[in-house]
Amino acid sequence: MGVSLLSSPAFLVLFSFFTFCLLVDPVLGITRHYKFDVKLHNVTRLCHTRSIVSVNGQFPGPRIVAREGDQLLIKVVNHVPNNVSIHWHGIRQLRSGWADGPAYVTQC
Repeated sequence: MGVSLLSSPAFLVLFSFFTFCLLVDPVLGITRHYKFDVKLHNVTRLCHTRSIVSVNGQFPGPRIVAREGDQLLIKVVNHVPNNVSIHWHGIRQLRSGWADGPAYVTQC
């Protein structure tokens, strides 16, 4: 009795490999660059003027747009006389989770 080509292990391996390659959407990420200028900004609300910390003149700061697989390079320039901590929400931080959170509490 002959062995069918369709039931041979080599055919099954090759078929599985090519099917996997066709079905998987390749993740081709790009590098996105952002620059955040942190400055004090005077804001008047209810007849009171106060200085607030703004990013690129905005409060809250600008939106970050990225897709899965992208790499983000964010340069933060602090123009405020005090230390500033940047905290991200909704971003999975791989290999940098130690830097997330308030200064001197969860940041090393």
